[in-house]
Amino acid sequence: MLPPAVTPPVSSQPQPQPQSPSSSELLSVGAFFSELQTVIASASETSSVAVLVMSLQRSERIAALLLDEYADEVKRQFLVRVHPVLRSKDKFVFVNENECWFILPQLSSEALAILAVHRLLGELSTPLRVNEHTVFLMPSIGIACAPMHTLSALALLRTADNAQKHAHAANLKFLMAATEDNNDVIAADLPKILGEVLNANSLMVVYQPKVDLVTRRMVSIEALVRWPYDHPRSVPTNILIDAAERNGMIEALTLQVLNTVMREYCNWKAAGHEILIWVNLSTRLLELEQLPQILQRVLSVWDVPASAIGLEITESAFIHDIEHSTDLLFELKKLGFHLSIDDFGTGYSSLAYLRRFPIDELKIDRMFVHGMSNSIQDKQIVQSIIDLAHNFGLPVVAEGVETPETLAELEALGCDQVQGYFFAKPMPAEQLLSWQDHFHHAKEK
Repeated sequence: MLPPAVTPPVSSQPQPQPQSPSSSELLSVGAFFSELQTVIASASETSSVAVLVMSLQRSERIAALLLDEYADEVKRQFLVRVHPVLRSKDKFVFVNENECWFILPQLSSEALAILAVHRLLGELSTPLRVNEHTVFLMPSIGIACAPMHTLSALALLRTADNAQKHAHAANLKFLMAATEDNNDVIAADLPKILGEVLNANSLMVVYQPKVDLVTRRMVSIEALVRWPYDHPRSVPTNILIDAAERNGMIEALTLQVLNTVMREYCNWKAAGHEILIWVNLSTRLLELEQLPQILQRVLSVWDVPASAIGLEITESAFIHDIEHSTDLLFELKKLGFHLSIDDFGTGYSSLAYLRRFPIDELKIDRMFVHGMSNSIQDKQIVQSIIDLAHNFGLPVVAEGVETPETLAELEALGCDQVQGYFFAKPMPAEQLLSWQDHFHHAKEK
């Protein structure tokens, strides 16, 4: 008999035990399928439905050791991990011991499904402990969305399942299914293609402004890596980063981005503009003992001060080794870098360790920002993060701001800065100064 699926409530804090589902929350596979048919019927371009097929891929040796009661304990701990990630409207079911299906309804963008996947993977990255056994889960996830891929519940599940199999074959953590008119399926040869792109130094870097809500002026920019526009293949940024991390290329990728950023900074400075540029550091990169030396070497080559660069670090990157993370952040801060915790609110370290980190700002995960208009809980989370940050004397940046309604809500909640399509999409370096001049001039009128 299949274990029941639950619809966990949203929570910004991990729960020590999952709540026992009530009778109204129990789902069979049949009920899951019926629910999927129901939510697909109301899907639209502005309210999509995502289906995730997750294969847990436990080690065979551990799986063989686990008796029934141990398997139940693995499921129980799994529920604890996913509890703070899913919204109350999200649903999932164990199809068998190693496979789960998820429904994520009412998403304003398919990109939110990828953000949800990142959060799930972050929670499952730490191994489970079952008595004396350590159980490593190695998830691979396939993603399919309605109406983008299909409006058939069965076809949507099959599409997500196929995407999961492609992800597993390509050694990827997750993969968004390709649409029928899109041949951009990420194949197993991605590491080879990525190596060629890195060797050709052809990765693109675009920049998105951060805007102060009081002055309505650009205060800094974030550098975002993109696959070459003129390449015959197309690779989404999340797949690009994941492939670089899995195949030992993340250092080369980051160095290429940093060198591009330094060149653009020097060009802007020569034109009379000194702009703070934020660069993302991946979890794998933070594990390099020589990271501070690598960064300092790049600065020296371009004669750029560390104070010109901000480093954005995802919150979930801290939970694996808090002591190492704390020491690393202090070393980077001592060198003069600005430090930001990205996607704040999605990890376990939020309250317990925030006071230990020498950081300069917090960025609220766009998933909460997008959900503010339709979810009181998401709005409460945003308010809590803003209040928490201000209590620590830290400014708050909300990312993913796309509408005037969201902007007004964030202003009312006391948010300091925003980033998103409402003000500007990511743009090439050569467009930034003209955009800045136009933006500031328009605000002065």
